[in-house]
Amino acid sequence: MRKSRSNKNVRSVAGRATILIAAVLLPLLLTSCGKQGQGETKTAQKSEGDFLDKSAKPEERKYLVVAKPFFIAVANRNYAAAYTLLSSHAWARMSLNQFTPAQQDADFQQNESYPFANVTAEQFAYLMQYVEAAHGAPRAPKMLHVFSTDPDVLNRRNREQFGGMDSMFAIGAMPDWIPADIRRASLRGQIHTELSPQELANVAQRQGITVEELKKD
Repeated sequence: MRKSRSNKNVRSVAGRATILIAAVLLPLLLTSCGKQGQGETKTAQKSEGDFLDKSAKPEERKYLVVAKPFFIAVANRNYAAAYTLLSSHAWARMSLNQFTPAQQDADFQQNESYPFANVTAEQFAYLMQYVEAAHGAPRAPKMLHVFSTDPDVLNRRNREQFGGMDSMFAIGAMPDWIPADIRRASLRGQIHTELSPQELANVAQRQGITVEELKKD
């Protein structure tokens, strides 16, 4: 598959679309929720295409289409498949901050000082464990939309009043060495997750309700 010209082009476009999701915005992909029943999971799986933004413009939809397999792979916890859809720029360097953001500046700097280089599929799956620990195990895709296709936003060149904020939400801490000409779109989305019993208890305690009440919400 990889040897054909058409498939190489698809992989290239997919890499451009998904690097912004996977290598930069992974912590934002998962939205924690209560434990889902098997019926809910099956319903979600029957409509895997329904999570794509229906209001996307034609020129934006192509990015949703190429990112869809990656998004589904993550939602199905098939991290080996998700890894193959990442671009070579994503494989080249990953930081722990991309999977479990540090709460202190010192920790952030330490994580950036010891990145994972030439990341393997096994290392990517290992890093995803940090995402699951914070947000729960992925269960089903919920929503995926194009956040921005503005080159100035994607390359931190927007000089408007809230330009810096737009770039932060679009590309997070994407390193400047990522080539400007491959930053085609920033995609954002949500994936339903299943919280562990301990995390359910923690959330319920923070909200001042019982675990049973939380599951019903």
